[in-house]
Amino acid sequence: MMRIGFFISLACLAAACALAAWGWMATPEGAQLPVHFNASGEADRYGSKAEAFLTAPAFLAGLTFLMMIIPRIDPRGGNVRRSRVVLLAGWIICAFVLLGVQAMMTYLALGGIIPPDTMATGVAVMVSVVMIVLGLVIARARPNFFVGVRTPWTLSSDLSWDKTHRWASRVFLAIGLAGLLSLVFLPPAHVTIALITALLTGSLGLAVYSWWVWKNDPNRETLTPDDA
Repeated sequence: MMRIGFFISLACLAAACALAAWGWMATPEGAQLPVHFNASGEADRYGSKAEAFLTAPAFLAGLTFLMMIIPRIDPRGGNVRRSRVVLLAGWIICAFVLLGVQAMMTYLALGGIIPPDTMATGVAVMVSVVMIVLGLVIARARPNFFVGVRTPWTLSSDLSWDKTHRWASRVFLAIGLAGLLSLVFLPPAHVTIALITALLTGSLGLAVYSWWVWKNDPNRETLTPDDA
């Protein structure tokens, strides 16, 4: 299954490099290109050709390398392999997001125009869909150091890990579905801000919950003075 992720990631990397090369050759030296956008979809920072065309391919290359070695370097490599559905979902999502970013950068560099509302709507939809996908698969993650809700307490208690990830599934699904529904009634910029706020709040809540379950787990791992 990880080979699927590798080939998809490699294809995204090749496509991103091709788009970057196209944009680089079509853009004059010294050009300042939009590289960051605010919640309303308006460009709020400009950068060099190198930043616009090399960032996404570099991240894609790093992502591909990291995902291939994670099962080998994680002390709980067996659990990482048992979490491969979650790992693969996150890998493919990140690869396509980075490819989309590079496609957008090249399109803008070639003179294309993306209305701010369209940009903001696209970001809100993307974040919502990512949350939904994570919500559908994250409960299948097994205790490890790279994939899932990793707190000191989920990593020290299998019970905390299991219960926290079941709740994480509900939280992420709720955030994603609420985000898509909110786009019908609210401006996309407001939805994006609300999504980020909900994600931060939900993550904090999951961390607190993981501690509470760990505290009440008689089989939890603890560090005694003799172990220090």
